[in-house]
Amino acid sequence: MRRREFLSTVGGAAVAAAIGQPASAAGAADPFCFCVAADPHCNDGPGKGMEDLGTGADRLMRVFEHIGALPADDRPDFLLIAGDLHLKGFLPLLPRFPLPVHVTAGNHESSVEDRKALREAFPQDFVRDGKPADYYSFVHKGVRFVGACTAGLGGEHIGTFTSENIQPRGQCEWLEGELSAPEARKVLFTHIPSEREGADREMHLGRNDSRWFNDLVRRTRPEAAFFGHLHRPTSTYRLGGTDVWQVRSCCWNFNGAPIGFLHVRVGPSGLAVREIITGAPRG
Repeated sequence: MRRREFLSTVGGAAVAAAIGQPASAAGAADPFCFCVAADPHCNDGPGKGMEDLGTGADRLMRVFEHIGALPADDRPDFLLIAGDLHLKGFLPLLPRFPLPVHVTAGNHESSVEDRKALREAFPQDFVRDGKPADYYSFVHKGVRFVGACTAGLGGEHIGTFTSENIQPRGQCEWLEGELSAPEARKVLFTHIPSEREGADREMHLGRNDSRWFNDLVRRTRPEAAFFGHLHRPTSTYRLGGTDVWQVRSCCWNFNGAPIGFLHVRVGPSGLAVREIITGAPRG
């Protein structure tokens, strides 16, 4: 199994990425691991040069195979999936998942029918104030995980926090409250990423949404934010006090880049993030 350790640069020196807040700021939490995958596209057939890796559904199951091969101390408590599930192929896989999964909707889950099916498949997650919702949060071992919805109606690739198809209304106010909640440590995950400079750019949140979100993150300092959607090799940058991860797809990536997912260890000094590659196109 190929693994790729990320490096971050501090003061010009490369150091292994035990990223997040320093120990004095990270706050107490019982140590545990979780994983993050993005864009499984479970309806996709075998792609050119990727026939040996099977369908999109097969490639998502490869994520679980690699998780199962991890040493016991590295086994995650759950897997986050940052959108573009493709429900026709994804939902039949649920009984085969060997660990809990928490998902967000992507632009491929933008229809009213798909949102309803997603809420019904994950009734313990997609709830706000006791009622069905398209966004949610949960607390695990002292860490608050916030699953936002950035995919509006119609499946377009530019994201938003406000749409006829994101219910109930008031997600922005809810997100402000979630990122100000009492837990010292918070992790956000969603599908469409913010544009880091707040520019008007394809495949990201719209200009105003990006600027509002970036300001909120700088003020509230969640420990990390994970996005999908870009289908490019995983990259990371710092937004104020927050590590932002743009996660490669576990199904396919542009320019023949390998597929994979992230493994995250939560410790007293922060988050240690590494990438696990699950396959690559031939040639």
